Amino acid sequence: MDLRDKVVMVHGGTSGIGKELVLTLVSKKANVVFTGTNKQKGKEVIELLNNLYKGKRSHHAHFYNMDITDWRAQENIYDFIENVYTGKKIDIVIIVAGILDSSNLMDDLEERGGGGYHYHTLEVNLTAAVKANRLAIQYFLKEKRPGCIINTSSVFGLAPGPTQPLYAASKHAIIGLTKSYGSLLRSTNIRVNVIAPHFVETALVPKESIKAVQTFGMVSLKSCIEAFLYVIADESLNGRSVEPRFYDPVVEQLDYMCQKRKEDVLNLILKHFQ
Repeated sequence: MDLRDKVVMVHGGTSGIGKELVLTLVSKKANVVFTGTNKQKGKEVIELLNNLYKGKRSHHAHFYNMDITDWRAQENIYDFIENVYTGKKIDIVIIVAGILDSSNLMDDLEERGGGGYHYHTLEVNLTAAVKANRLAIQYFLKEKRPGCIINTSSVFGLAPGPTQPLYAASKHAIIGLTKSYGSLLRSTNIRVNVIAPHFVETALVPKESIKAVQTFGMVSLKSCIEAFLYVIADESLNGRSVEPRFYDPVVEQLDYMCQKRKEDVLNLILKHFQ
């Protein structure tokens, strides 16, 4: 897929991987709307783009301030994008937004208060990502157009995270979500894939952990962004993560056994959106 003039939504584009992704997409002349909860950070990314392209060309990027956990805000961004890019439709939705553990076993309250919402990690990393996937799929079905959805997991979506168990749980779930939607929608022109980066030096990695992480080797931000671009470009990819889709014959057999049921569910969904 050529990114020139495509419309891309990036959830979580004000720092780290998301910010670098926004800058890269704009450099390839895509029309980008990126979200974030921090207005100042969003403004700084826009100012950076203004300076980079001053006197050269319009950069065609917009910041949308929102809380990704808010369903209504996620709905509203679709109207915002179609208003700022009149006559165009959304082509790609990328979900990068994520946080580390918001609580631990010694400080464990379900309700909000004091230090915030203690299960906020699951709300941001998983529940909000599920909302973003569902709204994107619904949008592409309603518009009867191809769509590319890219989720962001982590190496901790493939391995245990003993010091950040909620983060690891959410990232494991994102891979399961991607494989499931990718499998369900494989016969359509909607692709759902996931990037699971190894350690990337971003603000999400605590300073005290940098030395330990470097022992394992770190992935450059450039390599990480290239993985996103690869998934966008290769239209044969669907329901894939960094690991093979079927790495276990039992899983392959289960998918085969569910084929008829999967087709029935998909047909019901397609009929609903016709």
